Amino acid sequence: MNCKQCGAPMKLYRERDYYHCEHCSSYHFPEESTPGIRIMGENPEGIECPQCKIKLNMATVDDYYRGFQCSNCRGLMFNRTRFKEVIDNRRSKTKSSPEPVSTFDPAELERNTECPICDQEMETFQYLGPGNIVIDTCHNDDLIWLDYGELNKVINAPGRDRGMPLRKPVKEDQEDKKNKPKKRKRSALEFFLSEIAESFFPD
Repeated sequence: MNCKQCGAPMKLYRERDYYHCEHCSSYHFPEESTPGIRIMGENPEGIECPQCKIKLNMATVDDYYRGFQCSNCRGLMFNRTRFKEVIDNRRSKTKSSPEPVSTFDPAELERNTECPICDQEMETFQYLGPGNIVIDTCHNDDLIWLDYGELNKVINAPGRDRGMPLRKPVKEDQEDKKNKPKKRKRSALEFFLSEIAESFFPD
């Protein structure tokens, strides 16, 4: 992307989602293209849309979760862990009424989608979570491809988790300390007696 002030190439700061011109020190903060999705421009790796075969744009969802979006078909690609986090976060914060349950179309299972990373055919199956959608997954590259509108179907589907605050995960070390029995300190006498016992009964 070139600077609108001086025309020089701008540097993308992906972790902060803005561009900076090192020539004139101006900034560019991309606007959201659709609610919650901010487009950062074409990905430098040249990853293409599995449907349209054009370069995917880098996208940031809810100013935190990073993925890719096609500027033509509006499909979305996420790491599988990011996909779950986006769904959990959005469903926990939604306050609108759920949409009617969408019907499942078995014909969608017949579609063929190639992974844009490894060029292998992605596995197509019915999503087991809310929303009644069909998703494409590449297990080799840990990716999920969503056609336009499928993300919203999952977010807006009925379920008891809608509007329920997410529970903060307990750190493993804290959980271990909580469940681990406390070790009793030995008294000086117990320590002295054990030393004598070891001298009589060495290993």
